[in-house]
Amino acid sequence: MVERTGLEYIVEEIHHLIEAENIQVGEKLPSERYLKDKLNVSRQSVREALRALELLGIIYVRRGEGTFLADIDNHQLFQLIGKYLIRTKRQEDEILEIKEMIENHVKFKHGDEDLPVAEDDNQILRKIHALLDKYSRAFKS
Repeated sequence: MVERTGLEYIVEEIHHLIEAENIQVGEKLPSERYLKDKLNVSRQSVREALRALELLGIIYVRRGEGTFLADIDNHQLFQLIGKYLIRTKRQEDEILEIKEMIENHVKFKHGDEDLPVAEDDNQILRKIHALLDKYSRAFKS
């Protein structure tokens, strides 16, 4: 079993809290004090975890208002992060192959050569395809 650091633990617990409370993009997260008490950690540790999440673009802070869940799908660092994740030609080819498989599945399913994946009724396929598309654009730039 891999042991998590304090920061990893807090970040993971914040993720669980977001899911459990069904916090949506643009909605406010609980306060630092609440997180400190709920997770039984120091306020400085909570601040460090929130700062890491902010740097990743997962949350954003409005001074005097609180911390909010960001729309990661449109974050400007996505392409930069993608360049670090996709490093080999083989990885690029695999991403393009999976993306094409999804596109062909949707076309076959609907019998329509021009139907974009974004119009399919399967939300999971749409999301995976959108992520693959972003990654493929990251290594092209």
